Amino acid sequence: MRKISFVLVILFIIGCTSNKKEEKSNIKPESTTAIDTAMVDHTSEQIISNEEKIEVKDSVIVTNKVKESETDIKVSKGREIAKEAKAGDKKEKKEITKGNIERVRPHHTIWNSLTKKHVSSSGKVNYNGFKSNIKSIEIYLSHLEVTPPKKDWTKNEKLAYWFNLYNAATIHLIASNYPVKSIKDINNGKPWDKKFIKSGNKTYSLNQIENSIVRPNFNEPRLHVAFNCAAISCPKLMKGAFLPSKLNSQLNMLSKSWITDSSKNKISENSIEISKIFEWYKVDFKKGIIPFINNFSTTKITPNAEIKYLDYNWDLND
Repeated sequence: MRKISFVLVILFIIGCTSNKKEEKSNIKPESTTAIDTAMVDHTSEQIISNEEKIEVKDSVIVTNKVKESETDIKVSKGREIAKEAKAGDKKEKKEITKGNIERVRPHHTIWNSLTKKHVSSSGKVNYNGFKSNIKSIEIYLSHLEVTPPKKDWTKNEKLAYWFNLYNAATIHLIASNYPVKSIKDINNGKPWDKKFIKSGNKTYSLNQIENSIVRPNFNEPRLHVAFNCAAISCPKLMKGAFLPSKLNSQLNMLSKSWITDSSKNKISENSIEISKIFEWYKVDFKKGIIPFINNFSTTKITPNAEIKYLDYNWDLND
């Protein structure tokens, strides 16, 4: 009996062991299942995400029918979209800028303030003062550089621009070289031929602004009181900036001040001693020198009055 019982116990133990081995062989580790599931989920999300991106990209740009790997499509199309977006931004910016330039007009606030500060009512110019504010003059000149006259500007807008540009450039030229006794001490005696004034994409000299732009294109003899040559015998520099809305009254005021200044023009009924400007630019006074002077003189000159020209003093108007 003991032998039989022992054999049965052994058989029972062997049977249990066999069942456990079978069960163990049919079970995967829980950690392995979790890792696989995570990888599958992550991959599927990426595929969905990539598909959505590709669909959006395809709606934006036209692609060729050459089959590429998803990775290649993603990279190449992404670059194409980036290029397209950047190109679009530049185009839009360019159009906005162009539109603004067409409507913009220069403002003369800086020059108006500087001249009121450094020019006396008698026309004396404080070049030391201008020199201390030379950066402000340069900012103003840079502003005029990027706001050049356009075809749709009025005559007064164009003239105000060129008058202010010329005068600010002249003051900058002298202030940069100050102290000097005369403007003729600059650029080997030819300051008006120095090309340093920028307007748009061009660079001009003082001579070019006066004699190639304004004088030939505007029938305006009063321009000679607007352009300031920084000399004692020159019409005085205006205390303020030329403004399109006030230009006519400003030119009349300066003309009257110049003609009635006995240090620059000596007027009597039958004889006159006048500025050499009238001799140098006689062609600009199309209605005649005497009729022009009579518009502003308190003494009316007879048509046949004797005319003499005064020597020109090129000493600096400081």
